[in-house]
Amino acid sequence: MTKHLKKEEKPFYFKVLTVGCLLLLLANWILAIVTYPSLPDTIPSHFNARGEVDGYSSRATLFLLPAVATFSLLILLLVGPLKSKFSNLSTTVYSVPLQPMTEARLLKVIAFLTAILFLVIETLIIQTAKTGQPPSHFYWVFILAGILVIYPFIEMALDKKKKS
Repeated sequence: MTKHLKKEEKPFYFKVLTVGCLLLLLANWILAIVTYPSLPDTIPSHFNARGEVDGYSSRATLFLLPAVATFSLLILLLVGPLKSKFSNLSTTVYSVPLQPMTEARLLKVIAFLTAILFLVIETLIIQTAKTGQPPSHFYWVFILAGILVIYPFIEMALDKKKKS
């Protein structure tokens, strides 16, 4: 008789984060489609650390952000389910093995923060293209990027603390 291992139940907030990612991604696409006709032919495509525009591109590049966001989020959201199909794969971050729930939470939160970051960047590009002024809230890009960098280390530390 084969014993069936009970699959670890995912917390409700995993679904909330996944749906949130998909809604943010949809908002990113809708924003690009709706604002595209009203944008000038050339829009900002790069900002320096002070939030000043230092690169321009065709307005069609506005669709590049939602496309890259879609690709990135698909990878982040599918890594967990695909990894569970191939349970012999081991995931480590800087040679630190993570508990499965920690690993899953880490991927979901990073996907959610990435979705927010893409939407913020697209909003800043549109705002700057329409007003011709540097974005007034550029610091959000740094805050979100900082959280994306620091968050995995916090999760690893908490995971290590749980194990000991």
